[in-house]
Amino acid sequence: MLSFIFYSFLSRYLDRMWTKNKKIQQSKDNRVVAVVNGEKIYKKDLEIVYALEQASYLSQKESYQKLSKKYKTNSLKPPVQRTKKEVLNDMIEHLLLLQAAKKEGYFISEKEAKDYYEKAMKTMQEIISGKVSGDVEGIKLANDTIEELIKGWGITRKEYDKKAIEQTRNMLSIQKLLNAKFKEFKSKSKNLVIENFRKECINSLKKKAKITMYEKNI
Repeated sequence: MLSFIFYSFLSRYLDRMWTKNKKIQQSKDNRVVAVVNGEKIYKKDLEIVYALEQASYLSQKESYQKLSKKYKTNSLKPPVQRTKKEVLNDMIEHLLLLQAAKKEGYFISEKEAKDYYEKAMKTMQEIISGKVSGDVEGIKLANDTIEELIKGWGITRKEYDKKAIEQTRNMLSIQKLLNAKFKEFKSKSKNLVIENFRKECINSLKKKAKITMYEKNI
């Protein structure tokens, strides 16, 4: 549950290195890079997510090089550096799923998201204090990362929590939608593959959606 919170808020691109990137914090580029069923995705948001992606890639690359050298093997799969357009496509797919969750009645309440988030934060503190067992080192790292993020953004903890709850609500709603769609997919597929299910769901949404990408702004 705890890892899901951080995954949802930081869209799986969180890396400690990114908080040192002043360019991200100062980005004010309001150009539109894509419009999905009338909802706009801005250049400044793409830049943040892409920078996080790059930081994650560099971190993975460093780990890959260390492991390859330590174990003297070529069997490890090197990380892949993704393009800005690929990252934008992820953002578009996320927005499509969120729109579908809202439209089809799977968008959870703010209270449910807040309760979920607060329970996760409480559990995190209990693990750090030793009241309950868990990955203390990993939780401390996550907590330190949050503090670095707050400091890097120049926001208060209250502002961070508000944004985190908002993103938690989005991700829980998307998961609720996917769980419902999964049952339908399962009944039609003899050889069920989870990844195929997600792709099929997204492709179905894309066929019905009106998506415009502004290549020159990417």
